[in-house]
Amino acid sequence: MRSVAISFLVISVLSACSMFGGEKVHSTYVGPAAMDQDQINRLLFEQGFRNVTGLHRNGNDWIGSAQDRDGQTVNFDIDKAGTVHTK
Repeated sequence: MRSVAISFLVISVLSACSMFGGEKVHSTYVGPAAMDQDQINRLLFEQGFRNVTGLHRNGNDWIGSAQDRDGQTVNFDIDKAGTVHTK
């Protein structure tokens, strides 16, 4: 009887794993590649960038120019992970 209960438990656990056909996990993360221009502008604004110009997609990345917190004009690239790289 005890081995039947353990077997049932193991089967239940394994069937819950996505690897064995169970429920798949879906992330709610929406990266920049799925964002529109207004959302990217908000992301940049929240990180201290102002006066964004030339904003456009380059594959999955967004690129353009903006003023940083120090008022310096920088070129930027936002990768698919949401990291802003300035040049």
